[in-house]
Amino acid sequence: MVRAIEKKILHFSIYDAVVVAILVFLTWGVIELATRWTGTMVAQATISMSPIALIGYTLLSMSRGFIAYGFSLIFTLTYGYAAARNRYAERLLIPLLDILQSVPVLGFLPGVLLAMIAIFPHSNIGLELASIIMIFTGQVWNMTFSFYQSLKSIPRDLIEASKIYGFSKWKIFWNVEVPYSMPGLVWNSMMSMAGGWFFLVVSEYFSLGDKTFILPGVGSYMGVAMDKGYVPGEIYAIIAMMLMILAIDFFFWRPIVAWADKFKMDEVASEDEPKSLILKVLKSSHALMFFRELTTLRKITPKFKPRVISGDYQRDESRWGNILFYSIIGLISFFGIWKLLSFFSSIKGSELLTILFADGITGLRVYTAVAISMWALPVGIIIGKNMRLSKRLQPVIQMIASFPAPMIYPWFVLIFPNLNWSSIILMLLGTQWYILFNVIAGASAIPNQLKEAAKMLKFTKKELWFNLYIPSVLPYLITGMITAAGGAWNASIVAEYMVVGGHTYTATGIGYLINVFTNNNQMNLLALSVIVMSVGVVTINKLMWRPLQKWSTEKFKFD
Repeated sequence: MVRAIEKKILHFSIYDAVVVAILVFLTWGVIELATRWTGTMVAQATISMSPIALIGYTLLSMSRGFIAYGFSLIFTLTYGYAAARNRYAERLLIPLLDILQSVPVLGFLPGVLLAMIAIFPHSNIGLELASIIMIFTGQVWNMTFSFYQSLKSIPRDLIEASKIYGFSKWKIFWNVEVPYSMPGLVWNSMMSMAGGWFFLVVSEYFSLGDKTFILPGVGSYMGVAMDKGYVPGEIYAIIAMMLMILAIDFFFWRPIVAWADKFKMDEVASEDEPKSLILKVLKSSHALMFFRELTTLRKITPKFKPRVISGDYQRDESRWGNILFYSIIGLISFFGIWKLLSFFSSIKGSELLTILFADGITGLRVYTAVAISMWALPVGIIIGKNMRLSKRLQPVIQMIASFPAPMIYPWFVLIFPNLNWSSIILMLLGTQWYILFNVIAGASAIPNQLKEAAKMLKFTKKELWFNLYIPSVLPYLITGMITAAGGAWNASIVAEYMVVGGHTYTATGIGYLINVFTNNNQMNLLALSVIVMSVGVVTINKLMWRPLQKWSTEKFKFD
């Protein structure tokens, strides 16, 4: 075996040259990033309006996006698993997730920024981490909801068969649960990356009180161009973003989509499997092949260990562990409420009423945008069930969804200056994609044998849609609607307040108030606004979305 590997490594092809080039580029990028991060802190970087400078700025923004995605993926796998597999933790973690996804980026900004600067006062690490964390908050919640929903809908017999074969929880997680969740997780990762780009300008060019912080990047380039009214610069930034999105789709998402196709629960082969040139290069590289085979030399086939399954897989927590868990949560909650009451003691009743009214107005806009976004249900099914069409439209959808809509807001507001109603359209630009990507994920995960069975039963198109496609994607649709609503709440901070050419355009709503409180450094009113928004979101999710999600997951599970 070792001789065979040594013989293979002697071959060097064009594929190996491409892999080496990619590795050299990544190494150079890591070195450049490390140099920048460890340099002396520069709170306001000088942004050159030269188009050539955009190359470096775009790479910096892309690096922040991928680092944030790495954090998001780790958070998703740990948090989503804990919520899905521990019923006591689920009661706390899911409402907390509802709160976190509804908190706007500016709601995280003050605490994150001050904390990072305090920890790293003399280098750029603090500012860079603050920017990455803000991008992270635009990515992570959608991925976590998707993974949680997939774990809740996994067929019971897969878990029971794994336990019969003696798989540990760790082995079940990596060999059953993660692979089963992969199609939905991949498509929602694309959407999450798009959500991170949505707030790119805010993440690289932000103000806190009378201080402005600028990090070099395509977002800050756009922010400076908007402030100066430099239209060519705005166009350059848009072109740079489009090229970056296309490059990420070609080099990153297409290979992952093609790779993830093998995890579909299919007994019938697909007629048109997704393909990727980059994935072909990686599979054909002799150097990577050598390391893959080297790592599998000592692979041991798991022994058959039949055992009796007792108790519920999701409910094996000890009684004393639950008592300890809730005791700790109770103490933390009591301390937190006490501190909040003292923090809010100076707030007037009229200010609270203003915040409540503004939250209600924004809520109407949010759910109007979600209702309009339902166009994505039939379109997502059509794309997801047809792999050939999905392959053609994926880069187009990725381009449109990933494009930071706030970059075109200044032009939009000049055409529709009344934000009280046009802000709904601005929210729609960022929310509709959550539903579309989730529905595509659901439609692409439908087993081919079900489609073949429907053909054998001679279903009409209407029967096919209402008896197979829509029921199959319904859990994904509801997950998409939950995250779309959260995205709309987030988008309110840029849809209800913007400055263009020295003129401020506003709409009555909670997003407008959050901007005002942030700019005026009114931390108590900012915190209260975020809490009011979060309580409203949790209440709606608890009364409407969660029951719907539970019903759809249990009724339409592939068992």
